[in-house]
Amino acid sequence: MLLVMIVGGCLIGDPSFAGQAGSHITAEQHDIGRVETRIQKYAQALGVIAQLVRQPDADAECRGVCFYPSSTRLISWRCAPKSKCDLHCDVNPPVGGCD
Repeated sequence: MLLVMIVGGCLIGDPSFAGQAGSHITAEQHDIGRVETRIQKYAQALGVIAQLVRQPDADAECRGVCFYPSSTRLISWRCAPKSKCDLHCDVNPPVGGCD
């Protein structure tokens, strides 16, 4: 739910961003790591992916939210170092993957 609130706050702060599926938001904090958030648009869903990399050679911590017309699904998974988190909201239940 925290992920939903963070992304929602970012979108409300910049109304023009809401129409830009595939856009990235990135932030880095020395003591925490680097977070990249992306929005993906599907035929019947919207997906939000947050990827945290604490150290350059560490696994990525992935969190995803799929927003459907009548429900929301949250999932978590990990990806190998230097991989990119990928979310698939076009299947039920949604699945996470790595590129």
